[in-house]
Amino acid sequence: MRFFAAAVVFLLLFQAACFSKTIRVPHDEPDLRLALRQAYHGDTVLVFPGKYRVQERVRSGVTVISAAGRDSTTLWNRRWHILLLNDCDMETLISGFTFQGKGSNACVVCTTGAPVITDNVFLDSWDGVALYGCNAFIKGNKFRGCNRAIHLDESNAEIIENEIVRNPDGISLISSSPVIARNLIKSNGRGILILGHSYPVIGGSLQTANEIVSNSFDIYNDGLRIEGGLFTDQREVCVATHNYWGSDCPKPRFRNDVVYIPWTNAARDTLFNECPEEAAEEREE
Repeated sequence: MRFFAAAVVFLLLFQAACFSKTIRVPHDEPDLRLALRQAYHGDTVLVFPGKYRVQERVRSGVTVISAAGRDSTTLWNRRWHILLLNDCDMETLISGFTFQGKGSNACVVCTTGAPVITDNVFLDSWDGVALYGCNAFIKGNKFRGCNRAIHLDESNAEIIENEIVRNPDGISLISSSPVIARNLIKSNGRGILILGHSYPVIGGSLQTANEIVSNSFDIYNDGLRIEGGLFTDQREVCVATHNYWGSDCPKPRFRNDVVYIPWTNAARDTLFNECPEEAAEEREE
């Protein structure tokens, strides 16, 4: 019986591999929207350099990737969204594009699922990436000029090694608990905005330290506490230890309670519980 089950699984995987296809844009299909409509789980949409206006859904398990990277391949639209990911699994990949979203609600919207979004540039949209009940893996992207670079609503994403610079809000959380690690969060209005019943993991170790610097508010904490499994309207303390705040003697800008001690140096190889200069003066005394 076990042999039969294993044989069936192998046959299904073999069939999936045999029947998956690559659709080249514009070689096989000039219209990116039509290429996405033809792509199913296991298929790849390979986009060659150019500027493409698109507003389309991506099916679960589809890889959408540029042939030459984000500097030469632009997706744009001036209304609603550019790409919609609805209930997409971890085999869904969006990689290697510049999203020009001026006038749009969002460059990429994900509603449920856990897609992978890597190595893109998101520019000038209301939301760069908007997640609603979506546990996406977001790594190696750049965000500029978006009202909310990454917005999460009841989502537990992994936000890793992104550059989030010069946005009104860098990472915006509503009742979400993402992992936020090794990002550059710089020169935003609010670096991290925390609303609702959110419990983000922000840094937490030398290996996962973020650089959070020069924001009007580095962390704007309006999060609420959960006690005994019950939602309350009491303010929750945000824990954001093991991050770099721009100096070995930082003065981070917070709204409401944030625990940031210990913090790291710029190299992220040393922890401090107090300013080195002050500690040295105390030793001399």
